[in-house]
Amino acid sequence: MAAADEEDMMSYTAGFAVMEVTVRGVLPIGDTTENAPYFILDTAKSAIVGQVILPKAVKRSLAVALTVKVPSTAGSLGIGTFDDGGNFQAASFLRVETPAVERPDGAVGSSGR
Repeated sequence: MAAADEEDMMSYTAGFAVMEVTVRGVLPIGDTTENAPYFILDTAKSAIVGQVILPKAVKRSLAVALTVKVPSTAGSLGIGTFDDGGNFQAASFLRVETPAVERPDGAVGSSGR
């Protein structure tokens, strides 16, 4: 890739605000056969905003925690696969954690005096 192409790509991607979310869970125990793509879905917009690839099953308990960048405009997020009919199937063993919103310390609001 030429230097100009790299600069164009960097300026293109810099225009998109992203946030980091964490995919956490414990993979199912079973015969390890193959990997599967798990899609992160903005449920409000029914739009795929990210993806991770994980084993369908593992021989012994394995917790995962993966950081994934998604658009900062994403709303409520779910993670799962799509069935043969194209329907989203939420993965019961995985969850998407969004960054905690920073809140001021201490009480907020009127003091009631």
